[in-house]
Amino acid sequence: MLERVLIPLDGTADAESVVPILEPLLHRRGSEIFLVRALEPRSPSSQDHAFQEADRYLKDVADRFLDETDCVHTLVGVGRPPQVIESLAAGEEVTLIAMPARGDAVGPVGERLLRGSSRTILALHPASGAPVSRKSARRHRTILAPLDGSEESRRSLPLALELAGVLDARVILMRVIEQDAEETEAVDDLHDVAQRLNRQGLFAEIWIENGDPVAKILQVSRDEGVEMVVMTTRGRSQTDDPPFGRVTRRLLQESPVPVLAVHSRG
Repeated sequence: MLERVLIPLDGTADAESVVPILEPLLHRRGSEIFLVRALEPRSPSSQDHAFQEADRYLKDVADRFLDETDCVHTLVGVGRPPQVIESLAAGEEVTLIAMPARGDAVGPVGERLLRGSSRTILALHPASGAPVSRKSARRHRTILAPLDGSEESRRSLPLALELAGVLDARVILMRVIEQDAEETEAVDDLHDVAQRLNRQGLFAEIWIENGDPVAKILQVSRDEGVEMVVMTTRGRSQTDDPPFGRVTRRLLQESPVPVLAVHSRG
């Protein structure tokens, strides 16, 4: 997923906040990074000026947040932002589109991409802490991957595994259950996933918790020094539905660490 990553920018600090969080990961992975700005159509005389300004802006973001050895492309397109982003993503064979998210707030462009893009979408909650550093004093990094037993929830695992490899991190596979009777099935399910990961050389633990999913995810994040939470968020096709589920919305609002929510349609 991290091979070719597109980050849409609109000139706001909120959109830019995605770049310093992802850059250390993309740098380690040797990813190609595409910084994209979409411009509304204008008259020919003003379009050239706007294009040059947008190109300078993207290069300034690259200079501020990205390492000079990163493989960075700056792309400016003219048209409605969702169409420009989707078209450039298709043309450049992008593997992931990353954008900021806080609670339900992804903006109209983010809404359109979540509902209609054919690409994998990553909604990233930057949190209030410092971005992941390239060199950390921690001996062990930890990625938390909440699962609920469904196939949809496992769609975030490829990204979690890729990040674990990049960060040399352990992965906590966590399932929050409501009734004790669910424990045996939950343990068996997570054990199967953990075995597959361990065979790939990754250190995976399984955790079963009882209670409110959000409260437990937040508690484990704090207690275990979790670097980031990687999970699946389910998209909806109806325009009047919220873009995220209840658990994802609360985590995008409350998490003390970055939340990477992989969009899953259905």
